[in-house]
Amino acid sequence: MASHLFVRHDAAGHARYQALKQLARSQRRILQGAPGLLKRRTRRGTEYWVREFNQAGGRKTDEHLGTVADVSDARRAQAQAEIDLARALTAGASALRLFGYQRVERRTATVLAALYNHDLFRAGLTLVGSHAYGALVNEYGISAPSYSTQDIDLARRQPLEIVLPADLDFRKVLGQSGVEFVPVPGMPSRQPSGSFKIAGADALSVDLLVPGKNLGKVVAVEELRTHAQQIPLLEFLVKDSVDAIAVGPNHVVPVRVPAPERFVLHKLLSSQGRKTDREKIRKDLEQAAVVAAVIEEDTPGILKDTFRKVPTPARAAIKRGARAAARILDNHPTSTVLDQIAGS
Repeated sequence: MASHLFVRHDAAGHARYQALKQLARSQRRILQGAPGLLKRRTRRGTEYWVREFNQAGGRKTDEHLGTVADVSDARRAQAQAEIDLARALTAGASALRLFGYQRVERRTATVLAALYNHDLFRAGLTLVGSHAYGALVNEYGISAPSYSTQDIDLARRQPLEIVLPADLDFRKVLGQSGVEFVPVPGMPSRQPSGSFKIAGADALSVDLLVPGKNLGKVVAVEELRTHAQQIPLLEFLVKDSVDAIAVGPNHVVPVRVPAPERFVLHKLLSSQGRKTDREKIRKDLEQAAVVAAVIEEDTPGILKDTFRKVPTPARAAIKRGARAAARILDNHPTSTVLDQIAGS
């Protein structure tokens, strides 16, 4: 076992993960911010109900439910049930952290929650990049090197099975997280943007990606009323995506992530497309090595079988990446499989 790369969580810890995943999928909607509590307020002689909660940035705010006269007992009970569910998920996420499971940053979780609330993952949006790696590591019940990223990478393989309302676009959906995003200026500046970030010096960003031969080319995504960047072989990466959860301090968000064997092969490809960023090259190779090792232990041969489905133009780069990742795996049995891919 590649003990220097990962260790498996015990059965009790992974049972907790699976139970939390099942509970998360029962959410009708994910509450913005911390769970909070119901409060009855009075303003100018009128009594009304609110959910008082802290936003991702820590600021206390209210979600207005309506006047006491208008909010039925059933509606108030529903609101309390949502708070109770959110508290249970928050407690479960805290327990998983103690078990060594990976968590996303608070604001990242709120952004993913806003996307979930608009059914965008169900409609075909896929979480990719390092956050997908963290979700896959948790899904397999292993403890591995943690990742640190301020990038939320989202892939859309084909037009989503949903169209946003006329008064809503992708940027406004992101803003419903309680975090304000602005478009990243295009290159040249008159070109529309496929990326969004928090205004100012904050590095948190969201990139929307679509398949295409021209790396970085910006194209329209009509159903989201926004634009996205083309990424080669993205359609291979997100085909047959799988269910997972993104675990944050106050949220557990059901998401879709790439199938692990496709994730490995695409990471090998990405590592060879980076020319000078040694840190990102190493991260790509290490993430590919970790996921390759665990899936080859569980389902031997799946990497080689999936490599046969890779489009021919991408195979040479993947072979180079496999050769480099095999060195990271050292004497783990998966290194033999990667060597075989490299020499095929």
